[in-house]
Amino acid sequence: MRVKTSRSRTGTQGVSSVVESTRNATRNDLGPPTGLLSTFSALFGGAIRSTEERSAWEYYVRLVSSNVPALDCPENPYRQLSITALTAPILLETIICIAAEHMLNFGLGSEPAAAERQQRMLRSIRQGLQMIEMSSHARWHDHRHEACLAAVVLQGIVVAQRPDGVLEPHVKCASYLMHTLGCFQEIPSTPLARLTTQRFAMVDLMLAISRQRRPYAPRSFILYQPDADRWDQTEPSFHKMTGCPQPLMCFLLRIAHLACDVDECLRDDVPEHEVLSRAFELESELCAWGLQYTGAIADGSSRPLLDILTECFYWTAHLLLARRVFRDATRSPRIQHLAQTCFRLMDHLPTGCGPDSSLPQPFYLAAREAVRVEDRDWVRRKHEAMTAYYREQQRNSAMELTEKIWARSDGLRGVEVETNGMAQSIEDRFVKELDRESSLFIF
Repeated sequence: MRVKTSRSRTGTQGVSSVVESTRNATRNDLGPPTGLLSTFSALFGGAIRSTEERSAWEYYVRLVSSNVPALDCPENPYRQLSITALTAPILLETIICIAAEHMLNFGLGSEPAAAERQQRMLRSIRQGLQMIEMSSHARWHDHRHEACLAAVVLQGIVVAQRPDGVLEPHVKCASYLMHTLGCFQEIPSTPLARLTTQRFAMVDLMLAISRQRRPYAPRSFILYQPDADRWDQTEPSFHKMTGCPQPLMCFLLRIAHLACDVDECLRDDVPEHEVLSRAFELESELCAWGLQYTGAIADGSSRPLLDILTECFYWTAHLLLARRVFRDATRSPRIQHLAQTCFRLMDHLPTGCGPDSSLPQPFYLAAREAVRVEDRDWVRRKHEAMTAYYREQQRNSAMELTEKIWARSDGLRGVEVETNGMAQSIEDRFVKELDRESSLFIF
């Protein structure tokens, strides 16, 4: 069942009431108090050109910024971004556009106004790109270049709000800018640079996994080298931003590349022994890293929700390794065990709890492997609850894709598929085609 949400025209009068009724019941408000918001608005009145823009900026600060990271906290870099944006026009256009799209999904604002803000934001980005192209020594130490790159990387938040949003061109553009500005090999030196680098790393990887291809970033990218002390234990924390510890992201990166290596072996009719040897080695390392994770949560446990989300990413890594590298079938005991482990853990993340805002990637990757009627019913209920709360329109596209995969899997059940070594099944090829033709993405 598709959860429908309104994107109809209304005024901005209901912003505060929607914020209070839909969020405060389940999350602590860690945003700045109303008086502080007013102070910032007064100090930087020249940056905000209208009452509507001020409402959108405040909406972003108090609501949107708390939904983007896996863990909202005083150090939330997405909320800090709203202050930086008051002195960086391209970032202000970006967060106002993000807020406008988000508001539409709650029945606030209007489509024409949101479209106008999006065009204004894209014009600012184009101007920023032209400035970088004309610079003979463009580096991201220039605050204007840094702000332009951040605006491009943040486009994924805009895309997720719209049913027809397409992220791929933005990630390609961001990758080009990361290369041009020398960001792949350089440790970010400012909070904005670090936010941008960390978000790009996760979006690039998750989009690659969603499309069953390699990431755009080179393997030498500094974020793709395991270093929890640098990236998870200091602020802004990669772990708190994404729900996935940085070393675990590096495992997911290796799995993504191994899956592509296997595909190339099959395509070129080359033995895959060396690739599988590396896969077994990776599996051993992954198990050692996640030794504390058992897939079970005791009744009455006070375990932090962020840690439960982390374990969801951990078992999703095992699921991807088994499914895409070792080529286990969906109905195999191992895949079903892994999928049901993910479902049990995800069921301990109540809708609106905070960390569940970063659940879509593990959730929909596991959901496609559901076979039992009760598992599929649980997936549908969980999808409906999260979509009704967070309202990103692309969640509906992800569920529609899941339903197509289930229907194809059911249609092929019992059919003997001719294989040659590790040749993909008809179902696997069908899924890969769906993934590569899809434009949906949520993060």
